[in-house]
Amino acid sequence: MDPLHAILRAHDRAIHACEAFDHATARQALGLLRHALELDTAEARSFDSLYARCESAVDQRDFVGPARRLRTLREAWSRAGEPRPLVTRTDRPLC
Repeated sequence: MDPLHAILRAHDRAIHACEAFDHATARQALGLLRHALELDTAEARSFDSLYARCESAVDQRDFVGPARRLRTLREAWSRAGEPRPLVTRTDRPLC
């Protein structure tokens, strides 16, 4: 399984658990997402912070907020994996 597909599946699992108000499964899925991060970049630390906030909300039995954030993030990951259309430049000659 390619890494992007694994990320999407982990997000799906976390989203479905939040939508089902399943604390244990939501925590497990969020833990998996956090564990997969290599915290050597600012971006990775930002993702870790977002997942930690989701975990905290789930612990307080707020499942709606985390589901919404995770769905938005999952959609962004999904779009990132789509091939971009070829854009032809018209402002410069080819030769």
